[in-house]
Amino acid sequence: MEMLTGLTFLRMLKTDLVKYYRKTFWDDLINKSIWVGCVLIISTYIWPHVGMSEQFGLFMAIGSLVSCSFWDAWGVTAQFVSDLTGSREIDYYITLPIPSWVFFIKQMVFYTVRSMASAWIMIPLSKLILGARLDLWSISYGKFILIFIMTNIFCSTLSLLMTSLVKNMDTIDNVSVRFLFPMWFFGGSQFSWMTFYAAAPLFAYLNLCNPLVYAMEAMHVAFLGQEHYLPFWVCILMLCVFSGICGYIGTRRLIRQLDCVRS
Repeated sequence: MEMLTGLTFLRMLKTDLVKYYRKTFWDDLINKSIWVGCVLIISTYIWPHVGMSEQFGLFMAIGSLVSCSFWDAWGVTAQFVSDLTGSREIDYYITLPIPSWVFFIKQMVFYTVRSMASAWIMIPLSKLILGARLDLWSISYGKFILIFIMTNIFCSTLSLLMTSLVKNMDTIDNVSVRFLFPMWFFGGSQFSWMTFYAAAPLFAYLNLCNPLVYAMEAMHVAFLGQEHYLPFWVCILMLCVFSGICGYIGTRRLIRQLDCVRS
Protein backbone atom coordinates (compact mmCIF):
# COMPACT_ATOMS: atom_id res chain seq x y z
CA MET A 1 0.00 0.00 0.00
CA GLU A 2 2.79 2.44 0.90
CA MET A 3 4.61 1.61 -2.35
CA LEU A 4 1.41 2.17 -4.33
CA THR A 5 0.90 5.52 -2.61
CA GLY A 6 4.48 6.55 -3.37
CA LEU A 7 4.23 5.56 -7.03
CA THR A 8 0.90 7.37 -7.40
CA PHE A 9 2.42 10.48 -5.82
CA LEU A 10 5.34 10.46 -8.25
CA ARG A 11 3.09 9.90 -11.27
CA MET A 12 0.79 12.77 -10.27
CA LEU A 13 3.79 15.04 -9.75
CA LYS A 14 5.35 14.05 -13.07
CA THR A 15 2.07 14.69 -14.91
CA ASP A 16 1.78 18.20 -13.45
CA LEU A 17 5.42 19.08 -14.12
CA VAL A 18 5.33 17.87 -17.74
CA LYS A 19 2.13 19.83 -18.34
CA TYR A 20 3.65 22.94 -16.77
CA TYR A 21 6.88 22.82 -18.77
CA ARG A 22 5.03 22.23 -22.03
CA LYS A 23 2.33 24.88 -21.62
CA THR A 24 3.28 27.52 -19.03
CA PHE A 25 6.99 27.60 -18.21
CA TRP A 26 8.14 30.01 -20.93
CA ASP A 27 5.23 32.35 -20.32
CA ASP A 28 6.13 32.46 -16.62
CA LEU A 29 9.75 33.17 -17.47
CA ILE A 30 8.85 36.01 -19.82
CA ASN A 31 6.29 37.54 -17.44
CA LYS A 32 8.65 37.56 -14.48
CA SER A 33 11.50 38.93 -16.57
CA ILE A 34 9.38 41.83 -17.81
CA TRP A 35 8.05 42.65 -14.35
CA VAL A 36 11.39 42.49 -12.56
CA GLY A 37 13.23 44.14 -15.43
CA CYS A 38 10.93 47.17 -15.30
CA VAL A 39 11.24 47.43 -11.51
CA LEU A 40 15.03 47.23 -11.58
CA ILE A 41 15.49 49.73 -14.40
CA ILE A 42 13.32 52.30 -12.60
CA SER A 43 14.77 51.68 -9.11
CA THR A 44 18.39 51.63 -10.34
CA TYR A 45 18.49 54.43 -12.91
CA ILE A 46 15.49 56.69 -12.25
CA TRP A 47 14.74 56.75 -8.52
CA PRO A 48 18.27 57.87 -7.49
CA HIS A 49 17.54 61.13 -9.35
CA VAL A 50 14.67 61.86 -6.97
CA GLY A 51 16.68 61.18 -3.81
CA MET A 52 16.65 57.38 -3.43
CA SER A 53 19.86 55.55 -2.50
CA GLU A 54 22.17 54.40 -5.28
CA GLN A 55 21.92 50.90 -3.75
CA PHE A 56 18.14 50.77 -3.83
CA GLY A 57 18.13 48.90 -7.15
CA LEU A 58 20.29 46.17 -5.62
CA PHE A 59 17.97 45.95 -2.61
CA MET A 60 14.96 45.58 -4.89
CA ALA A 61 16.72 42.99 -7.04
CA ILE A 62 17.32 40.76 -4.02
CA GLY A 63 13.76 41.19 -2.82
CA SER A 64 12.43 40.28 -6.26
CA LEU A 65 13.61 36.70 -5.74
CA VAL A 66 11.12 36.46 -2.89
CA SER A 67 8.43 38.60 -4.51
CA CYS A 68 8.32 36.43 -7.64
CA SER A 69 7.67 33.30 -5.61
CA PHE A 70 5.17 35.09 -3.39
CA TRP A 71 3.01 36.37 -6.24
CA ASP A 72 3.39 33.09 -8.10
CA ALA A 73 1.53 31.54 -5.17
CA TRP A 74 -1.38 33.81 -5.98
CA GLY A 75 -1.40 32.62 -9.59
CA VAL A 76 -1.60 28.94 -8.69
CA THR A 77 -4.25 29.74 -6.08
CA ALA A 78 -6.42 31.31 -8.78
CA GLN A 79 -5.94 28.22 -10.97
CA PHE A 80 -6.86 25.89 -8.10
CA VAL A 81 -9.98 27.89 -7.19
CA SER A 82 -10.99 28.00 -10.86
CA ASP A 83 -10.85 24.19 -10.97
CA LEU A 84 -12.77 23.84 -7.71
CA THR A 85 -15.57 26.04 -9.01
CA GLY A 86 -15.42 24.87 -12.63
CA SER A 87 -14.28 21.65 -14.28
CA ARG A 88 -13.31 20.03 -10.96
CA GLU A 89 -10.50 17.85 -12.27
CA ILE A 90 -9.56 17.48 -8.61
CA ASP A 91 -12.47 15.05 -8.14
CA TYR A 92 -10.46 12.39 -9.97
CA TYR A 93 -7.42 12.81 -7.72
CA ILE A 94 -9.24 12.81 -4.38
CA THR A 95 -11.03 9.54 -5.23
CA LEU A 96 -7.79 7.67 -5.92
CA PRO A 97 -6.98 4.83 -3.47
CA ILE A 98 -4.52 7.00 -1.51
CA PRO A 99 -4.91 9.23 1.56
CA SER A 100 -6.28 12.62 0.52
CA TRP A 101 -3.44 14.47 2.22
CA VAL A 102 -0.99 12.87 -0.25
CA PHE A 103 -2.64 14.84 -3.06
CA PHE A 104 -2.16 18.11 -1.17
CA ILE A 105 1.46 17.27 -0.41
CA LYS A 106 1.87 16.70 -4.14
CA GLN A 107 0.36 20.13 -4.76
CA MET A 108 2.86 21.76 -2.39
CA VAL A 109 5.81 19.98 -4.00
CA PHE A 110 4.58 20.89 -7.48
CA TYR A 111 4.07 24.55 -6.55
CA THR A 112 7.54 24.67 -4.97
CA VAL A 113 9.31 23.20 -8.02
CA ARG A 114 7.23 25.28 -10.43
CA SER A 115 8.05 28.55 -8.69
CA MET A 116 11.77 27.78 -8.36
CA ALA A 117 11.99 26.75 -12.02
CA SER A 118 11.19 30.25 -13.28
CA ALA A 119 12.43 32.43 -10.40
CA TRP A 120 16.11 31.56 -10.98
CA ILE A 121 16.19 33.87 -14.01
CA MET A 122 16.12 36.85 -11.64
CA ILE A 123 19.83 36.47 -10.80
CA PRO A 124 21.29 36.70 -14.34
CA LEU A 125 18.67 39.32 -15.23
CA SER A 126 19.60 41.40 -12.19
CA LYS A 127 23.29 41.11 -13.03
CA LEU A 128 22.59 42.25 -16.58
CA ILE A 129 20.70 45.34 -15.43
CA LEU A 130 22.70 46.21 -12.31
CA GLY A 131 26.16 45.45 -13.68
CA ALA A 132 28.92 46.00 -11.10
CA ARG A 133 26.34 46.92 -8.45
CA LEU A 134 25.66 43.19 -7.99
CA ASP A 135 28.76 41.27 -6.96
CA LEU A 136 28.09 37.58 -7.62
CA TRP A 137 31.25 36.60 -5.74
CA SER A 138 30.00 38.09 -2.47
CA ILE A 139 26.89 35.90 -2.35
CA SER A 140 26.76 33.17 0.29
CA TYR A 141 25.46 30.49 -2.06
CA GLY A 142 24.82 27.95 0.68
CA LYS A 143 22.52 30.39 2.49
CA PHE A 144 20.98 31.50 -0.79
CA ILE A 145 20.04 27.97 -1.84
CA LEU A 146 18.56 27.26 1.59
CA ILE A 147 16.47 30.41 1.79
CA PHE A 148 15.44 30.09 -1.87
CA ILE A 149 14.07 26.61 -1.20
CA MET A 150 12.44 27.61 2.10
CA THR A 151 10.80 30.67 0.55
CA ASN A 152 9.23 28.58 -2.18
CA ILE A 153 8.09 25.90 0.28
CA PHE A 154 6.42 28.59 2.38
CA CYS A 155 4.74 30.12 -0.66
CA SER A 156 3.43 26.72 -1.72
CA THR A 157 1.84 26.15 1.69
CA LEU A 158 0.47 29.69 1.64
CA SER A 159 -1.23 28.96 -1.68
CA LEU A 160 -3.10 26.02 -0.12
CA LEU A 161 -4.22 28.20 2.77
CA MET A 162 -5.40 30.94 0.41
CA THR A 163 -7.27 28.40 -1.71
CA SER A 164 -9.12 27.20 1.37
CA LEU A 165 -10.13 30.80 2.20
CA VAL A 166 -11.56 31.69 -1.21
CA LYS A 167 -15.24 30.83 -1.68
CA ASN A 168 -15.40 31.36 -5.45
CA MET A 169 -13.86 33.33 -8.32
CA ASP A 170 -16.16 36.29 -7.60
CA THR A 171 -14.51 36.86 -4.21
CA ILE A 172 -10.96 35.91 -5.08
CA ASP A 173 -9.78 39.52 -5.28
CA ASN A 174 -10.76 40.04 -1.65
CA VAL A 175 -7.95 37.75 -0.53
CA SER A 176 -5.32 39.47 -2.68
CA VAL A 177 -6.31 43.03 -1.65
CA ARG A 178 -7.07 42.41 2.02
CA PHE A 179 -4.42 39.79 2.77
CA LEU A 180 -1.65 39.43 0.20
CA PHE A 181 -0.97 43.05 -0.71
CA PRO A 182 -0.54 44.29 2.91
CA MET A 183 1.58 41.22 3.63
CA TRP A 184 3.87 42.00 0.70
CA PHE A 185 3.90 45.79 1.13
CA PHE A 186 5.04 45.50 4.76
CA GLY A 187 7.11 42.37 4.10
CA GLY A 188 10.43 44.12 3.52
CA SER A 189 10.67 44.23 -0.26
CA GLN A 190 11.47 47.95 -0.13
CA PHE A 191 13.01 48.35 3.33
CA SER A 192 14.68 46.20 5.97
CA TRP A 193 13.05 45.30 9.26
CA MET A 194 15.61 47.41 11.14
CA THR A 195 14.70 50.43 9.02
CA PHE A 196 11.07 49.87 9.91
CA TYR A 197 12.06 49.50 13.58
CA ALA A 198 13.94 52.81 13.52
CA ALA A 199 10.84 54.54 12.14
CA ALA A 200 8.11 52.80 14.13
CA PRO A 201 9.31 50.29 16.77
CA LEU A 202 5.87 49.10 17.88
CA PHE A 203 4.63 48.42 14.36
CA ALA A 204 7.96 46.76 13.53
CA TYR A 205 7.46 44.27 16.36
CA LEU A 206 3.89 43.62 15.20
CA ASN A 207 5.25 43.06 11.71
CA LEU A 208 7.23 40.09 12.99
CA CYS A 209 3.95 38.20 12.62
CA ASN A 210 4.38 38.62 8.88
CA PRO A 211 6.20 35.53 7.52
CA LEU A 212 7.33 37.38 4.40
CA VAL A 213 9.61 39.52 6.58
CA TYR A 214 11.73 36.48 7.39
CA ALA A 215 12.03 35.44 3.76
CA MET A 216 13.09 38.94 2.69
CA GLU A 217 15.52 39.41 5.55
CA ALA A 218 17.22 36.04 5.05
CA MET A 219 17.51 36.58 1.29
CA HIS A 220 19.23 39.92 1.88
CA VAL A 221 21.59 38.29 4.38
CA ALA A 222 22.61 35.74 1.73
CA PHE A 223 23.53 38.55 -0.68
CA LEU A 224 24.67 41.40 1.57
CA GLY A 225 25.82 39.81 4.84
CA GLN A 226 24.30 39.58 8.30
CA GLU A 227 24.77 43.20 9.43
CA HIS A 228 21.57 45.30 9.50
CA TYR A 229 19.25 42.31 9.13
CA LEU A 230 17.46 39.80 11.34
CA PRO A 231 19.52 36.68 12.23
CA PHE A 232 19.55 34.30 9.28
CA TRP A 233 18.85 31.11 11.21
CA VAL A 234 16.01 32.71 13.15
CA CYS A 235 14.45 33.57 9.78
CA ILE A 236 14.83 29.98 8.58
CA LEU A 237 13.25 28.66 11.78
CA MET A 238 10.31 31.05 11.55
CA LEU A 239 9.71 30.15 7.91
CA CYS A 240 9.59 26.49 8.91
CA VAL A 241 7.02 27.31 11.59
CA PHE A 242 4.84 29.40 9.28
CA SER A 243 5.11 26.79 6.51
CA GLY A 244 3.92 24.10 8.90
CA ILE A 245 1.01 26.22 10.12
CA CYS A 246 -0.14 27.28 6.64
CA GLY A 247 0.26 23.80 5.20
CA TYR A 248 -1.60 22.08 8.02
CA ILE A 249 -4.50 24.54 8.21
CA GLY A 250 -4.85 24.80 4.45
CA THR A 251 -4.83 21.04 3.94
CA ARG A 252 -7.30 20.34 6.75
CA ARG A 253 -9.68 23.04 5.54
CA LEU A 254 -9.59 21.78 1.95
CA ILE A 255 -10.13 18.17 3.02
CA ARG A 256 -13.24 19.23 4.97
CA GLN A 257 -14.53 21.47 2.17
CA LEU A 258 -14.09 18.76 -0.47
CA ASP A 259 -15.49 16.08 1.81
CA CYS A 260 -12.66 13.79 0.77
CA VAL A 261 -13.38 10.08 0.82
CA ARG A 262 -10.03 9.18 2.42
CA SER A 263 -8.40 11.55 4.91
